[in-house]
Amino acid sequence: MHALDAIPMEGPRSTTYSAALAPAEYGYYFVIFYTVLGAPLGIILMGSIGSGFLLIPVLALCFLALGPAMLHTMQTAWVPLACGLIYLFIQIGIHGESLYEPYVYPFGQWIISLVIVQVLATHRPNFLNRFLWFTLFMGLSMLPYMTPSQGGGYSRVALSEELGYANANAMAGWFGFCVVCMVIKGYLEKTFIVRALSWGLALVSFYVVTLTVSRGALLAITAALLMGSRRLLKGGFLPLLVLAGFITGLVELGVFDQAVRSYSMRAGEETGRFRVWPLLIERFLSSPLIGVGASHPGAVTSTGKYVTPHNSFLLFAVASGFLPLVLFCTYLIRSGWAALRTSELDRDETVFYLPLVVYAVLITCAGNTDFMTPWAIVSLALPIAKSVVSLNSDQPQSWQQSSSI
Repeated sequence: MHALDAIPMEGPRSTTYSAALAPAEYGYYFVIFYTVLGAPLGIILMGSIGSGFLLIPVLALCFLALGPAMLHTMQTAWVPLACGLIYLFIQIGIHGESLYEPYVYPFGQWIISLVIVQVLATHRPNFLNRFLWFTLFMGLSMLPYMTPSQGGGYSRVALSEELGYANANAMAGWFGFCVVCMVIKGYLEKTFIVRALSWGLALVSFYVVTLTVSRGALLAITAALLMGSRRLLKGGFLPLLVLAGFITGLVELGVFDQAVRSYSMRAGEETGRFRVWPLLIERFLSSPLIGVGASHPGAVTSTGKYVTPHNSFLLFAVASGFLPLVLFCTYLIRSGWAALRTSELDRDETVFYLPLVVYAVLITCAGNTDFMTPWAIVSLALPIAKSVVSLNSDQPQSWQQSSSI
C-alpha cells in the first residue's frame, strides 16, 4: 500500500480534525499578515519577534488537534521535510554557517510552514478556496505600498522594503498566483456575476504583474493557464470568448500600453543570470557532496558584478550539494505526479492542482527561495494531500459547494 493510501481522511474523525484545526488555519493567516504588513502597520510584537517564532504556536495547535494522527499525516510531507533538515544540517553542522544567514534561517521557517500547510491541506475542507481569497486580500493590501523604480530605460514597481516579499519579482509571483486561480475559478463558476467578478479580479492582478515587468511571472502564468486549458475548455468555448473579449477591450482602451512598452525594452536585457549559471555549475561540480555553504551562493561575473543564482535548483546545488537537490527535485516531481493523478477526475477543485504546480515550478526556476512563499507551499502541498481523497471518494467535490468561507 502506498504511504498516501494509509492516511485516514474521511469520516467523523476527519470532521473532528477540521473543527479542531480552525484556530491553526487562522493563526497561519495571521502569521502571513504579520510578515507582510507588520512593519508598515507598526504591529511588530515585542519589537523583534519574527514570523518564524510565531509559526511555532501554530504548529503546536496542529499537534494538539491531531494527536497521534499527526505522524500519519506527515507521511505525505517527508520528502521536503528531509530536504530542509538535511540542508540545515549541512549548513550548520558541516559548513559552520550562522543560523541567521539569509539562506539558512528561512529554511527553518519553511520546514515549519510545510508541516502546518500539509496538515491544513489534508484535514481542512475548502482550504484552497479560503487561502485563495486571503492571498488576494493580502495582495490588494500591498498596493498602497508600491514604489516606482527606473532601470534600463523602463519603469517598474516593487513594494516598500519594509514589507515582506518587497522584491518586484516576488510581488509578481504573488499576484501571478492570484491570476491563475481567479481565471480558473471564473471558468468554474456558473453565475455570470460571480464569473465576471472573478475575471475582473484576475485582470487587476494581471495588471499589477505587468507593472513589475517580471518576465518569469508572465511566462509562468501563460504556461499554467495553457496546462489547465484542456480541462477548462471541456465546459465550452463561450467563457473563453467572453474572457478574450474582455481583455481585448482593455487593450484597446490602452490599459496595457505602458506594460507593452516596458516589456519590449526589457525583452533582450541580460540580468547576469546566464553569465553566472555556468560559474555556479562549476562550483557545484567542484564540491558536489556538500556544496560550498549558504554564505557563498553566488559568483562574480565577467562584468565584476556579484550575482546570486536566481534559481532554486542552483541554490540547493551550490549551497548544500547533491542530496538536498535530489530531494527537492523529488518533492516537485511527487507533487506534479499527484496533480496528474487527480487531474483525471471530473471534480472542480482538481482543475487547480496541475496549473498551480506548473506555476510554482516555473517561478522556482527564476528565484532563489520563491518556493518558500505561502502560495508556493500551498500549491505544491495540495495535490499530495488531496490525491487519496480525490481518487478514493465516491462523491464529487464541487467548487461551488466548496466556495463557502
